[in-house]
Amino acid sequence: MPIIIIDGSDPGDPCASYVKDLASNITTVVSPRYNIGHGRGMCMGINQTKTKYALIFDSDIEMLKSPVDQMLKMMEEDTFGVGYIEKTGFDGFEYGARQKHKNEKWMPYLHPYFQLININNYRKFHPYVHHGAPCYLTMLDIYKRGLSDKLIKEFPGLGHSSGQGFNWKGEPREYIRHDTRGTRGFRVSRKLSEIEGKWEYK
Repeated sequence: MPIIIIDGSDPGDPCASYVKDLASNITTVVSPRYNIGHGRGMCMGINQTKTKYALIFDSDIEMLKSPVDQMLKMMEEDTFGVGYIEKTGFDGFEYGARQKHKNEKWMPYLHPYFQLININNYRKFHPYVHHGAPCYLTMLDIYKRGLSDKLIKEFPGLGHSSGQGFNWKGEPREYIRHDTRGTRGFRVSRKLSEIEGKWEYK
């Protein structure tokens, strides 16, 4: 499969040199030369995709066993995407994390750590944004149109492999290992904001 890597490293970072050397006839490396952010990076990669589907995943995952063929079989012509679904508030925070969630419903959130999406269907909704939950405005757009249950599908066996939230608990996974808050935890340990830059809310 063709691979697109969006590298948000500073030019002097060793990671930038490493990723640059990965370029090949099937691997495209795009270097904005600054931390473009998760959501904007995904949009940049999606805009360069020439295939019908795109498999989007975080740089901190480890594929233990590929679920891709099975995920592809779940895709129908109108499917937006297949992956791990998390209960999320309309504000982009995990459902239950804020007091106001008690008086609100929740929306299904297709988590970006490992998701298969239909490119044409992605372009019908709000694009991914710079936010702690970069897909939340897309998911909210789908939810408001009453299409969540129709367009978003959960693949059994996906989920976080460590940590605990309000509605989930990490456990060993068959397919993808995803230990949450990798880079965010690192930034906090250095007394920086979890995510660089101003979050987008519209």
